[in-house]
Amino acid sequence: MSATATSAAPGRDAADAPAPRPPRLREIDGLRGLAIAVIAVYHIWFDRVSGGVDIFLLMSGFFITAGFLRSADAGRGLGHLKYAARIVRRIFPPALIVAAATVLMVFLWLPRATWNQQLGDIAASALYYGNWNLAAHSVDYLSSNNGASIVQHYWSLGVQTQFYVLWPVLIGLVLWTARRTGLPPMRTVAAVLALVLAASFAFALWETAADQAFAYFDTRARIWQFAAGGLLALALRPATRAWTARIPGPLAAALGWSGVAVLVLAGAFLDSTQFPGWAALAPVAGVCAVILAATAAPGTGAGRLLNTWPLQRLGTLSYTLYLWHWPILVCYLTATGRDTATLRGGLAVLAAATALAALTHWAVEIRLPATGLGQRTAPGAFALGAACIALVLAACASMTWYIAHERARLAAAATDPAAYPGAAALAEDLDVPEADFAPSTLDAAQDYDPALSGDCNVTMEGYDPIRCDFGTSEDEAAATVVMYGGSKIWQWLPAVLEAAESQRWHVIAYTKNACIIETGQEDLGEERYRSCAAWNNAVVAEIADIRPDLVFTYGSRVGYEAYETFPDYTDRYEQLLATGTAVAAIRDTPSPRFDIPMCVDLHGRDAPECTVDRDAYYDEGAFDALAVPAGVHKIDLTDYLCGPEACSPVVGNILVYRDDAHMTNTYAATLGPYLEAELAAVLAAAPAE
Repeated sequence: MSATATSAAPGRDAADAPAPRPPRLREIDGLRGLAIAVIAVYHIWFDRVSGGVDIFLLMSGFFITAGFLRSADAGRGLGHLKYAARIVRRIFPPALIVAAATVLMVFLWLPRATWNQQLGDIAASALYYGNWNLAAHSVDYLSSNNGASIVQHYWSLGVQTQFYVLWPVLIGLVLWTARRTGLPPMRTVAAVLALVLAASFAFALWETAADQAFAYFDTRARIWQFAAGGLLALALRPATRAWTARIPGPLAAALGWSGVAVLVLAGAFLDSTQFPGWAALAPVAGVCAVILAATAAPGTGAGRLLNTWPLQRLGTLSYTLYLWHWPILVCYLTATGRDTATLRGGLAVLAAATALAALTHWAVEIRLPATGLGQRTAPGAFALGAACIALVLAACASMTWYIAHERARLAAAATDPAAYPGAAALAEDLDVPEADFAPSTLDAAQDYDPALSGDCNVTMEGYDPIRCDFGTSEDEAAATVVMYGGSKIWQWLPAVLEAAESQRWHVIAYTKNACIIETGQEDLGEERYRSCAAWNNAVVAEIADIRPDLVFTYGSRVGYEAYETFPDYTDRYEQLLATGTAVAAIRDTPSPRFDIPMCVDLHGRDAPECTVDRDAYYDEGAFDALAVPAGVHKIDLTDYLCGPEACSPVVGNILVYRDDAHMTNTYAATLGPYLEAELAAVLAAAPAE
């Protein structure tokens, strides 16, 4: 049985305490090769997860635990410092050199609209918390439209590196406790690993059901896979694995071939929304079956397949191929506008990734160690790792400086109101001079009021209202206006504040992400609908206490369906009217259904791909015909967002949208005079108390 330690990432031998090793099983390298093959194939041609990463997670637990157990059997300490030095030498240079290369790839081939996100992801990956960074993005409503991260696959390196920090502490503590208490060391380790597996798997099941997007990247929900590898290592220790010789040849063959079949086919039947819960048992069971079969009858059955030259070679390159295949795929898909690769395009991606993987393997995994650089002492290893991290951070810093330079240049140009009229270009049919549009796509995704992502906004999970006050103080204000709704009401804040400054209004905002004001949502079953219903009821109660002059809220909804829709807001309108306030219901803004800044980056501001026919959003007479209770005033500012026939991505040299649905703060501010006129008219028409 091989006791070669595997790395925190696919296809690398990681550190273990020096000790005599049993003969190496060649099937292990073939298993690595098979894993990276299914990862690449499912990513490139099917846009699916394969379970291949789960193979590497278990193998990491298997080999690292096996190394520690050999040291314990030999009566030596775990050698934490040497262990850490070996991890750094072998894992950091390939991963971080490729990460530095991805910064250049971002600059050359990815849309400017994604640069800030990509640089943040690269920096997080270089510091080995990329999985937590991606988990945070997965539940961030404002980040829901982010494109694929060029280092998204580095999440597994983050998880595995965190495991490498935790595992020697855990194993060392268990062995120390066993020695102090007289307990049998290996049985104690087995018991603790079994408890860790059970607790982590139970947590994974719970979190997958509650918040799968977060669970996918959560180290706590993945530790059970490492623990499973550790238990397998215990079962196959040289001192105890004689039992495998009693496995009949036909059973070993069945185990091996069944395991290979599961590993190859899991990606066809499972998808990422099922991981890391029950679905992850399939690849974990598959790799255990293959390793057991190889231990019982090496070189037979599925071992013949795993020992073939192609899989052996892929096993050698698996780490660097894993690192390269994803960023090359992201650049290819971005350039072609495809969701998955064609056969020819995918083969080109695979060929390029394999060539770069081979070059990186030779330069970083063979030649670099041969130079002795960082190889002789633990401090030298840590210095090498620090230098690699510094290389990535320096590359990110250089590109950040360039972004800042571009921002300053464009911001200075955008100060001319004649060249940047925004909505006035449509309202007054202006002849707008040619100029770079603002905000730049470098900034568009963040061009929203900071309060939207801060303390003034309720998340999709929140129940309790948050009140935020703006404008003239309540005691001195000419009127009090409440903004009430979701992010497509909040996007109007710059326009409302422009009006409030002119009219001396006090503005109170109640907003909640992805929440409409329709009644009855508590009956829809999902938690987000129950929280939305509770939040709505609580906000209406607070509005009743405030007794504002006007509530500004939804009049219609334009989501990802084909046309504008009109949820039944009648009951909610009547609840608001019962408080004594007037209600202004605004027609919803278009939702382009594709990321506008990214489209403009890829195709240009005037490209037909980024312009949508107005009738794709609206049945023009529908809003006028909408029946609302007396006291509800409909406002339609569509003519200040779209021309008579088309809705363009840039109006008056101002970028209209920051994503696929929401206006930029910059454009919303140019709508201030037109919204002010409408709201002032509603207030003037409202009966005095």
